[in-house]
Amino acid sequence: MSFVAHSDWDRTQVAYAVNRKVGNAVQRNRLRRRLRAIVAERSVDLPVGAYVVRSTIGGPALEFDELKVAMSQALDQATSRSPERTGR
Repeated sequence: MSFVAHSDWDRTQVAYAVNRKVGNAVQRNRLRRRLRAIVAERSVDLPVGAYVVRSTIGGPALEFDELKVAMSQALDQATSRSPERTGR
């Protein structure tokens, strides 16, 4: 997960990068939908900025609750260490 804060933006932008190594199209799309649902639940608490969510090969094997915990940790870690962008 990568995050760049943009306090001058009016909303958060999220991109999902799920590599073909993760699985076939059905597995990748299912994982992407699950990731979107998790981010949507947390969207109220997220700082405004740009997010890139990437998945590893083990992503589809995780249960939804396990994926939710991993995403929450990644979101917390990414937002706690990201400097704010200025001048662009």
